[in-house]
Amino acid sequence: MQSYTVFDALQMAISPVIMISAYGMLMLSMTNRLGRAIDRARMLAGESVATRQIQIEILSKRARRIRAAILAISLATFFAAVLVLVLFLSIFMHVDLKLAVSSLFVASLLCLIISLICLIADVLGSLKAMDADLRVENTDRQ
Repeated sequence: MQSYTVFDALQMAISPVIMISAYGMLMLSMTNRLGRAIDRARMLAGESVATRQIQIEILSKRARRIRAAILAISLATFFAAVLVLVLFLSIFMHVDLKLAVSSLFVASLLCLIISLICLIADVLGSLKAMDADLRVENTDRQ
């Protein structure tokens, strides 16, 4: 069995730590999107019943997608953090935890993919909301 130093452990932990930072930025973007959806829902309170109903349905779907994306990216961050911990434990306790390390890395990336799929779905949903707004404005003008 190969012996590792603290420096080896730090070197191996760099990638998961960078992942945590990137996930944090992505989570910030998602929470901002959720805030915008919530603000838009509050604005709808003063609009016509037809417009409000269409928009509330769209916003409800968007909010669920964003919530799923935030949950998935939070899990991805959690798995990356546990990955760093397992890396250090494997080095300092001289235990072979390659399977755990690999599994945590894959779990983190799968959660990232799920989060991005939800984010893409939200972007498409926001375009539907814009289209609905434009349709209502055009019928109001006529």
